[in-house]
Amino acid sequence: MEQYVECTHDGRTLRGMMHVPSHTGKVPMVILLHGFQDDRNEINFVHTELSRRLCDAGIASVRFDLYGSGESDGCFSDITVSGEIADAEAILAYVRSLDLVDPDRIAFHGTSLGGCVAAMTAGRHHQEIRALSTWCAATDLITNLQEHQTLCGLDVSDIETKGYADVEGLRFSVDFYHDALQLDPYGDAAKFDKHVNLVHGDQDATASCENSKKLKEIYGTRANLLIVKGAGHRFLSMPFREARERSALEFLKSELC
Repeated sequence: MEQYVECTHDGRTLRGMMHVPSHTGKVPMVILLHGFQDDRNEINFVHTELSRRLCDAGIASVRFDLYGSGESDGCFSDITVSGEIADAEAILAYVRSLDLVDPDRIAFHGTSLGGCVAAMTAGRHHQEIRALSTWCAATDLITNLQEHQTLCGLDVSDIETKGYADVEGLRFSVDFYHDALQLDPYGDAAKFDKHVNLVHGDQDATASCENSKKLKEIYGTRANLLIVKGAGHRFLSMPFREARERSALEFLKSELC
């Protein structure tokens, strides 16, 4: 079953889609977080496909547009990474409130910046999360701002003078920049103490595969790392797409079922 759902916190509404298998009793749940400048369906609908495949395997899932994205409340120019973490925390609380969900079998999955947000949120809430799955985790969106004052490969060193940056036609506020300077993505991620599955393309020019390699070093033997040769950030071939779909699906089945 697929049904439209809403989650409200701090007076703003997040809108999404929940997939629930036709099983009786409490079910495991995966929270899917989309990437930077995307929505709940993700690039080429890969999160929609993953949700349906999870449902067929007896695993529920929920995909929300984060604040300022897709159909949810807010303007994209008002987003911050901390705000997305707060959204993820609100979604986690919403999921845990549902009678149909087994609270001991909840996982996060995220793509690109969503993978970074998923890892940070899972670390902060490690007692409530059973497993973590990421595709092309974009931790360097934060570290590039901190170390190089770049965003999506663009020089934004004048953001404090202008008060905003124009990135691919979207306005990013100085608040987004200041927020990123205060974050420790790897420090938060390191607090997660259960199993992790990491997938990255070795030709990713948007979020370096070094991000996932560093996460693998942090998680050690608790993490699987699949580097897909030839794949870029969008995994633009049917074999690339299937490789990451299958990797996440098999991992989440093994951890939650």
